[in-house]
Amino acid sequence: MKSKRTSELTIRQSQKEVAEYLKAKGEKWTRLNDHYLRITHLVEEIGELARGVINLDATYGDPNRRGAEASREEKLGLVEDSLGDTFYHLLAISISYNLDLQIAFENSMKSIETRYPAITTRT
Repeated sequence: MKSKRTSELTIRQSQKEVAEYLKAKGEKWTRLNDHYLRITHLVEEIGELARGVINLDATYGDPNRRGAEASREEKLGLVEDSLGDTFYHLLAISISYNLDLQIAFENSMKSIETRYPAITTRT
């Protein structure tokens, strides 16, 4: 798998980076900020992610399906790319609505932890 960065970005820093990128692209990309197009791109990327996970983990189905011949490392790379693309589109949608994805994630984690508390073992 590839890593192009030497430092870690928070969700908020990633959101800022995408906002700066979109701003630098200018008016030409205004149409791409349309919410319907953004959600369509997100759904497309989620579909690619699903296909990648199925190709990675499936032990059934047609061995001639697209991507079946790729190595495990190549399949992991495709899943990684799809996760990155999905994250980019989530960031772009949050930017267009002026929402802080960092806060949204933190709130979501609190809710998940409340609904599904971690099982602890006694020592």
